[in-house]
Amino acid sequence: MNKLSSNFNRYMVILGAIIVVCVVLYFSFTTVDGVALGNQKGKATVVNKEYRETKRGYSTEIIGGRTKAVPRVTPEMYILKLKLDGKETEFAVEKELYSAVNVGDYVQIIYQRRRITGAIKIIEVTR
Repeated sequence: MNKLSSNFNRYMVILGAIIVVCVVLYFSFTTVDGVALGNQKGKATVVNKEYRETKRGYSTEIIGGRTKAVPRVTPEMYILKLKLDGKETEFAVEKELYSAVNVGDYVQIIYQRRRITGAIKIIEVTR
């Protein structure tokens, strides 16, 4: 029984070490990929426009030791789907800009491109 317990403990230590290494590698990757990125300017094409209405819903939270249904409101959003260098992304804009642009128009954007994945994060969209 003691040998079995000893083997089990060894495997648990190895498993714990593997999990810690994986977590450290994940956070290292995301840090290298996305920290201290420089802003870039460019032109993007408006591929599509989408309006998302205000949504009302509920989520369950534990408040004071009791489960409560808490109301949630997601505000209306005006979304521009943009294409930059062959990659599509979305960005929420003000109603005025949404109304001023049409599908196929070019807009000026300030964006960041991740180092490893190449994913695009839009910072600002202007006409």
